[in-house]
Amino acid sequence: MAEQPGGESGREGLFAALKNSVATLVAIVRTRGELLVTELEEEKYRLLGLWSRAVGAAMMLGIGVVLAVFCIAFAFWEQRVLVFGLFAAFFVGGGMWLVASLKRSAAQPSRLFRASLAELDEDLAQLRRRPSAE
Repeated sequence: MAEQPGGESGREGLFAALKNSVATLVAIVRTRGELLVTELEEEKYRLLGLWSRAVGAAMMLGIGVVLAVFCIAFAFWEQRVLVFGLFAAFFVGGGMWLVASLKRSAAQPSRLFRASLAELDEDLAQLRRRPSAE
């Protein structure tokens, strides 16, 4: 008996193709999800490292600066009010500069997920090209 077009074998081929497409889509989503998780972990470790070094550096520099100011004030004891006033103005100015720098840095867009977004854009471009190529 001859099979008619669009019969049982046509359905099996359609379902197999649909099944393969869904499997491919799930694999793509899984790979992109793993990439996102990896990027998040890398960013977390980078930020923890930066934060711990920044706190340590700030603490050590703060203690060093306070000791230096006291040494200078003791060396110029007669002008101690002037010495403390100049250093206070310097530190307030430096603090204001750092706050402005932080605001500028916070206003810049994050680089987080750049690789994932680029890969997703590439996937979309390939999916859009595929129907016209066949």
